[in-house]
Amino acid sequence: MENRKSSYVLHLTSFGLLFMLSSCQPPSTNLSQKPYFDLTSFFDQQIDQLQRDSLVVLKTSEINGNTDQHQMDWTDWKREFALFYGADINKGSLIGKYKIDSVKIDSVKSQITYTATDISLRTRLLEVTYEKRVVEEIHIVNHASNFLSTTHEELYYQPLKNYVIKSGVSNRFFGDNDFSVLGQITRKEKKYF
Repeated sequence: MENRKSSYVLHLTSFGLLFMLSSCQPPSTNLSQKPYFDLTSFFDQQIDQLQRDSLVVLKTSEINGNTDQHQMDWTDWKREFALFYGADINKGSLIGKYKIDSVKIDSVKSQITYTATDISLRTRLLEVTYEKRVVEEIHIVNHASNFLSTTHEELYYQPLKNYVIKSGVSNRFFGDNDFSVLGQITRKEKKYF
């Protein structure tokens, strides 16, 4: 009987210890849920669709007033969207540093705006416009400044249609440079000769 009693006490003590340890664990959090619009996943999905549909870009570039246009035979979409990927604000160090506003534009359109609360952040603004809950346009404003130069970028993307990148660099020693790109997403032209 004594042996049975000590076995019962041992089980009860073990159960109590396990209960106490499990209650000390922090609640599990869903790490896959992002606090802000998930640019990375969005552009990954866009690239999958662009590659599946064999789409390319007709690119018009302008540097300080000089214009050039060409169609790329093959498009490295990851590279084309590098500035958009670079503006993803879902990083641990950025959580809580953006104010979120939501506006209903009309019966089918709405917009969510993420505005930086700290002016030292590179991505100052991320606006996502929806039509019937589908992303219609993304607008991003980046700004960076240091002792030598100031850079200002505006990025626009209309899914599977086009993107615009406008960049201005003001350099203390070399002056100002303006750069813009219009990328029109299109089917590849067939060349017969």
